[in-house]
Amino acid sequence: MIGFAFGVAIGFVLERGQFCMASAFRDFFLFRHTHILRAVMLYLALLTPAFFLFHRAGLIETYPYVKEAGLFTVLGGMIFGIGMVLAGGCASGTLYKIGEGYVTSLVALIGMLLGIAAFGESYTWIREVLINPTNIGRFTVAQAAGISQNVAVLLGTVVFAGIYFLMKRSFVK
Repeated sequence: MIGFAFGVAIGFVLERGQFCMASAFRDFFLFRHTHILRAVMLYLALLTPAFFLFHRAGLIETYPYVKEAGLFTVLGGMIFGIGMVLAGGCASGTLYKIGEGYVTSLVALIGMLLGIAAFGESYTWIREVLINPTNIGRFTVAQAAGISQNVAVLLGTVVFAGIYFLMKRSFVK
């Protein structure tokens, strides 16, 4: 019951705020509207150090989710990006648009579910053909940049906060 109530509350907030990661970038690049993208930058500026501190305090375990990377990472990112554009939004945007009555978003949700099922059924083949041959191992942005994790968190926080304040000052919408 608590999960249901929480889901309804989050859905209400997402719908009322029209919050969607894809639309945040779309609105900025096409219309120079920054209200959603500013919200994204603000929560990244707040959550980057929060997750780092929670992890350091032993309150959350984050790093088991760092996966191996390779050519498949780029390919998957491209497919995901194309899918978001074709669907007209990210997963959360698709869900709240279904609640608003957009039939095309229902079609996008069915496509997402079919894609998840197809991936699950073909994962063994994908792992052998795409993942294993191109695997470069687990790495983080900090490792790729050759800096410590502390410095990466600090830089990320400063960059996200800087973008937020720049957008707040430079764009009226």
